Amino acid sequence: MDSYETLARFYDPIMGDQEESAKYVLSLIRKNNSKAKTVLELACGTGAYLQYLSKYYDVAGLDSSSAMLSVAREKIPGCPLLQNDMLGFEFDEKYDSVICMNDSVNHLLKIDEWKKLFSQAHKHLDKNGIFIFDINTEKKLKNLSENPPIIHEFGDNIFITDVIKNPKQIFEWDLRIFEKISDQDYKLHEQTLLERAVQIVKIKEMLSKHFRKIQLFDFDNSIVSRKSERIYFVAVKK
Repeated sequence: MDSYETLARFYDPIMGDQEESAKYVLSLIRKNNSKAKTVLELACGTGAYLQYLSKYYDVAGLDSSSAMLSVAREKIPGCPLLQNDMLGFEFDEKYDSVICMNDSVNHLLKIDEWKKLFSQAHKHLDKNGIFIFDINTEKKLKNLSENPPIIHEFGDNIFITDVIKNPKQIFEWDLRIFEKISDQDYKLHEQTLLERAVQIVKIKEMLSKHFRKIQLFDFDNSIVSRKSERIYFVAVKK
């Protein structure tokens, strides 16, 4: 079953406007590859980033979820959007930039899968191409697991996120959506997602096999520190 089948139609209302994050990614591309003309997004979801970046680049995307891609196709008619796993895709075309956003990398639960992703990104980049991705840090995931569930209202609906720490740095995201059906009735939708925390030094070590000039950025604070909860990586192809 499509693991995002339930979540897809609620995803954009829950996430809200992602334009500021997309603008930040645009700034990273411009700063690190000013001649870039093409962008491929891995795990593109509902296409929020591609929709914004399509104003400036020729864009393409892939995602393993048919439900998420259905939403994306409505947003970006004509954009090449393929259903494929971000570890197993094979394109003849190479891109100036490959991006993977919204902590999609954290959903890879094995270190070998992280290595495979970095190899795949490198393989599909043109000369001097850049790979940009973001992660939830171990600090953020631990903080979420040690605090009460987060309750978020969107429209007439309610979204509850409860993060639980499992062994081996695996964090279980238990998601519950209460969809309002009538004045007194709600329909419950449940989804469980898993994320893995990986130390920054380990990520840089894996990247260094394929990339040079590896830079780290904190969206909220320009300097990455132990307090950083979301870190952006920018790596230039060797």
